[in-house]
Amino acid sequence: MIFPGRFLTRLGVIGALGLWGTVAMPPVHADSVSREATEDSAAAELAALHQAPWDQRGDYILSPKASLEELSKLPDDVPASRSWGEGGSRTGWFGEAWTDVDGDGCDTRNEILARDLTDADFSRADGVQNREEGHGRGAGVCPDATVWAGILQDPYTGKKIAFKRGQDTSAAVQIDHVVPLNYLYAHGAWQWDERTRLLAANDPLNLIAVDGEANQAKGACGPATCPVGSTDTGSWNPTGSGGWWPANNSYRCTYARRFVSVAGAYGLGLPQADEQALRSTLTDCLAGGNGAGALPERATRTVKEMGSTIWRSPVYSALTALGALALGWGLIARGLSRRRRTRRP
Repeated sequence: MIFPGRFLTRLGVIGALGLWGTVAMPPVHADSVSREATEDSAAAELAALHQAPWDQRGDYILSPKASLEELSKLPDDVPASRSWGEGGSRTGWFGEAWTDVDGDGCDTRNEILARDLTDADFSRADGVQNREEGHGRGAGVCPDATVWAGILQDPYTGKKIAFKRGQDTSAAVQIDHVVPLNYLYAHGAWQWDERTRLLAANDPLNLIAVDGEANQAKGACGPATCPVGSTDTGSWNPTGSGGWWPANNSYRCTYARRFVSVAGAYGLGLPQADEQALRSTLTDCLAGGNGAGALPERATRTVKEMGSTIWRSPVYSALTALGALALGWGLIARGLSRRRRTRRP
């Protein structure tokens, strides 16, 4: 049986089209539609945040989708014309550090340590004492729940840090304002009332226990800009160059979500550069990335997702099988045709 060249060409085209379909067609994840359909809007998620008990606000960070939505709703940036040193810096603008704003008898620092550390020890007695066992034995700022020791799995670096309260050891674990206080001041808090600034400085939504060195390296920076300088020296710039992200890329998405959550909760305007950096990161997070957004990482991830999708989806599997069958049939037919021609006298 002799197969004409046109027939063989068509078979090859069919095979190529079948294989091309497995690569060119975008993968459809089964949970993408249901996730988008059930995910609350930014307004609904912020409403839930505002209704949450004060000490649970840290659990109510916006989802990636809601964070992107909220970014578009934030007011315009209102940069401060003068540096915060003009009004007394941290204490002058945001009150005494770690004020017990919810009136439960415990300062904010201890509350965040108790929340974020594992194996927290609430007593100076030998061994690890839980909160009930350490009740009434703590320092004056938190007599019923002073954290004397514990283990931090640091979100910024990925390191495990052993915390021990003491003059020379406490600084190993610090409480970071995700949206720094000087940054809050520089982009709108300068015009807030005193109570709102005090709440923002002690809000569990804006506070996490982190590696001390990482916290110091971050300073007052946002994702892409840093307030720098002072009015006295004529060097004040609320949007100085720089920016900061956690070295631990696996926490980058959560960091961006928490940053936007705080901005949304307090109606804080953001500089354009910071907004763009957050939008780029969150878009990558929503697509399944880690927020780092590097092109090689995206390319590698796309290839892996395609391969995984091909094996999971019956549609892609059928296209692959059809393409391979047609292409193989065409190659066999061409081989038989050549063999018959060579046998002719």
